[in-house]
Amino acid sequence: MDRNMDFNNFTNPNNFNPYENNFDSQMYESPMINPIMQYEQAYMYYKYLTQQMDYRIKCKEFEKMSKQ
Repeated sequence: MDRNMDFNNFTNPNNFNPYENNFDSQMYESPMINPIMQYEQAYMYYKYLTQQMDYRIKCKEFEKMSKQ
């Protein structure tokens, strides 16, 4: 069996082509809004901001401790 069996299909146009361009272009023209994805994105952004604020507060507390 050939090692490059998947690539041998390009020689015969009747065989399956894995890079065939069969996608629905209408889906890309008007994407559907998924509220779950928006919620997850907002949650991750909120989580990132709160972690950043916690880090800044801890840095300020460390500065106060090191000054004394």
